[in-house]
Amino acid sequence: MIKIFVTAAVVFLLIWANKIRIYLKWQKKSEAEKKPFYRWPENVHHEPEQIKQIRQAQMEHFQIEPVGNAGGKICRMKAESDSDFCFVALGICQCEEFKKEHKPCKHIYKLALDKGLIQPAAEGDE
Repeated sequence: MIKIFVTAAVVFLLIWANKIRIYLKWQKKSEAEKKPFYRWPENVHHEPEQIKQIRQAQMEHFQIEPVGNAGGKICRMKAESDSDFCFVALGICQCEEFKKEHKPCKHIYKLALDKGLIQPAAEGDE
């Protein structure tokens, strides 16, 4: 009888240990996805030019098309003022602004705003 109880307790603990491991792995992945601007220090987003980019992302109309089955992590995007579509992810964009500055452009900020990863720029910012 004691063998059965001990075996059941060991199996129970192993199952829960595995569930905890899976949960922690999921949690770590979730936290990594919430760090969209890992490439730039936080103060970059408070620079006057970046605040303008955030405002432009808020105000301008965009056509957004998810690419493949990446869960919306990669998109084809075109703003009203753009001449053509560009491919965008939270850390990189094909637009000329990003290529020139190597800082988040309006496309990256639009993606982050849509995902709720950043707050819209307030009127008094800059």
